[in-house]
Amino acid sequence: MTEKPSLRAYLKRYADGGIPREEMIATVAAWDFEDKIQDELVIEPIRQDNTFEIVYTAVVLDQITDADIDEIERRIDARG
Repeated sequence: MTEKPSLRAYLKRYADGGIPREEMIATVAAWDFEDKIQDELVIEPIRQDNTFEIVYTAVVLDQITDADIDEIERRIDARG
């Protein structure tokens, strides 16, 4: 079984200047997102690297802009 690439790591590489903006937007808009695991019995958050929540966290961390996330969401919506 192959491990999925980490969206968290990908966005960090983008923020560090290793990926062009257009490539990042296209890649993230096509990302194979996982559903967020929610377990009321687990007090500490479950670390997942491939949920859409990671994209919103990247905005808070100033790794991507609000305009980036707007474009990502637009492309996801257009994809259906």
